[in-house]
Amino acid sequence: MTHPQIPQTANERDTLVAFLDYYRELMLDKAGGLSKEQLGVRLEPSTMTLAGMIYHLAVVEQGWFSNHFLGLDLTEPWASVDWEADRDWEWDIAPTLEPEVVLSAYRTAFERSNEIIAAADSLDQLSVKDEPGSEMSLRWILVHMVEETARHAGHADLIRESIDGEVGDFRKS
Repeated sequence: MTHPQIPQTANERDTLVAFLDYYRELMLDKAGGLSKEQLGVRLEPSTMTLAGMIYHLAVVEQGWFSNHFLGLDLTEPWASVDWEADRDWEWDIAPTLEPEVVLSAYRTAFERSNEIIAAADSLDQLSVKDEPGSEMSLRWILVHMVEETARHAGHADLIRESIDGEVGDFRKS
């Protein structure tokens, strides 16, 4: 797979999005070619799975960009979840879902996030959902999402290696 290129001389928005896109695609690559059972593999004592991480990142994308930044309600399947009853719902349900459902949910979420980022006036634009004085800039949200996605990509690398020995940023096939 050819991985996304990160420009070395782009403006701030394009650089942040390029880094985020790199790690998003890396997450999908870590799941590439794996079965539902393999996507549900955990490394004890952790309960993390590749399916859970990717589904978690899907709801996090929607949560930060659509919900916090734009103030929109979460869409299904997230909208009807009782998050108070099960704060880890996305992690728990993902291994029971077909791989296409998990991967598609993530790709759909981050493509929508990129539309939101592109439409924003500037990286200084503030989130609308949060209380006055606690808003976050789009810049903060982007940096946070790079951090969160990159951190999970490291977890994903360990799990993928335990499944079939594949290591590195992107698989060769």
